[in-house]
Amino acid sequence: MKKILTIASILAVGLTSCGDWLDLEPENAVTAEKYWLTESDVESAMMGIYSGWIGSASSIWEQSEVRGDMMMPAASYKVDYRLILEGNITSSNSLVSWLKYYTIINNCNLLLERSGNALANDPSYTVTQDSIYHAEARVVRALMYFYLIRLWKDVPYITQAYYDDTVERNVGVSSQMDILNALISDLESVQSEGFLPYSYSAVSSDKAKNKGQVTMYMLKALLADMYRMKGSYETNLEASQAAYKKCVELCDAIIGSGQYALVPFAKSSAVESYLDLSELDNKADSSFYVLTDITPDDWFTSLYVNGNSDESIMELQEGSANYNSSGFYTLIISPSYYAPYYDNLQNTLFPPTEKELALSYQYRDVRLAMNYGVYSGTPLMWKYAGLAFDKSSVCTDVTAFKKNVIIYRLAEIYLMKAEALTQIAMANSDDQSMLLEAYRAVFKVRDRASAVETTDLQLGSGDYMQDLYWEELRSESPIELKSGEKILGTAMEKFVLDEEAREMAYEGRRWFDMLRNAERNSEGKGSCTGGNVSYLRYYTTSDKMAYIAGQMKKADFRYFPYPYQDVSLNDNLDQKPFWGTE
Repeated sequence: MKKILTIASILAVGLTSCGDWLDLEPENAVTAEKYWLTESDVESAMMGIYSGWIGSASSIWEQSEVRGDMMMPAASYKVDYRLILEGNITSSNSLVSWLKYYTIINNCNLLLERSGNALANDPSYTVTQDSIYHAEARVVRALMYFYLIRLWKDVPYITQAYYDDTVERNVGVSSQMDILNALISDLESVQSEGFLPYSYSAVSSDKAKNKGQVTMYMLKALLADMYRMKGSYETNLEASQAAYKKCVELCDAIIGSGQYALVPFAKSSAVESYLDLSELDNKADSSFYVLTDITPDDWFTSLYVNGNSDESIMELQEGSANYNSSGFYTLIISPSYYAPYYDNLQNTLFPPTEKELALSYQYRDVRLAMNYGVYSGTPLMWKYAGLAFDKSSVCTDVTAFKKNVIIYRLAEIYLMKAEALTQIAMANSDDQSMLLEAYRAVFKVRDRASAVETTDLQLGSGDYMQDLYWEELRSESPIELKSGEKILGTAMEKFVLDEEAREMAYEGRRWFDMLRNAERNSEGKGSCTGGNVSYLRYYTTSDKMAYIAGQMKKADFRYFPYPYQDVSLNDNLDQKPFWGTE
């Protein structure tokens, strides 16, 4: 007979990094009577949740990126990573562990169940403050489950805390959609209750405090992300469309709040800068930028080095007391475990402009250099490793690796909106006004990056949008498509997916973006609009390419098997038949 669920048995220490009390007594003796007595206890518990999240960020990133077409093994690759790339995925592979998620979830459940004791014992602790902590914990818990259902699909859904041996820990799985709907419902409740702050400090310069904790804007971003997924996976067209519309509504609330702005990048249009050039005799020739600041160091430094930029909605704060040692050893130290898949970046995602004049004036999508760099012969994911855009400086000291982990930023919100609008348009006979609105949202992101025309959306005629409508796009003037021109919904869908890859590279998004688009309307199911299994791309060894391509067509292969130890110890958790037994 199986024993108890490992999730719970290992999580007996409910709180981490919260104080010395953890070392004072055995796990089962840490009860509500000995802790949870003051507001300080609850605050420490909440900070422990954030601390656990920060400590797990690197491994969460790994699981979000190990499959896909953006990374490849570095010189000192992990054997378990290589096995995944070869399609040899087993339940004992260390990269399929879900312990970190359930640890954080249990800590959230503990706070939600036990903070009431502090209210009863500490007269200075208010119901309002308790409600704020509850709201924060519910959002963090929802995010952890959001990761779980995208990585494993159907998982145990646990909302009761484990704190001693009297709590039942044998838990079966709930369906992916049931959990997603429950998460959305809970976050909608948190939003309507209104306790979650929009900011924690009235001092505008206190960005670390306002961006390092869960805010109402963070909730809206997460909720928009969930509605985007719900729109993709709903089998009822009306429900799917309603979810996409909610996604757009939430994105517009964030965009329209005035609290966030894309980090600017100094450049001028060719016409504005070089009116004397006879070559610029038409709009198509002039639809490129001349970079006034040859190295966009301010953008890179603001977003990826200093952190807490105007663009950021939430970031995990490394700070002076923390440093991301696991991230450092995973991404930077030579030889690192992972390297950028440069051939795909250069040849597929970031091809150069085809305009000779534009090329001569250094017109380029600067995000290729944001994402890729070589230092001392080692290829690196530069937005993590680099300390300067020009590749002159890299972090070589683990105690100095204090780069924040971005959870959501404004650029992704524009892309979420574009994806949702595209699916709404496709369900309405490729509604051109909606597709134009979707394109404008993407153009906001591309315009900042000096994106080249070779990666732009092509109309049915084969012309590029930014060539034909450059002036209207930059001035945000109305666009009337020329006679015979039409935006195809399928082309826009692929365009948005590719732009998500260019903008969000190595930020823990690629596999989820591909999976959501591949499974949309998969085999006649899903949102009944777009979707294509061919969107699933997977870096692997040359001898495994055909095998992996075949496996990608199988829905079960796209999700991890349940961890071996949990299956062996939990009577109510059976391994997915596709993965067999070990």
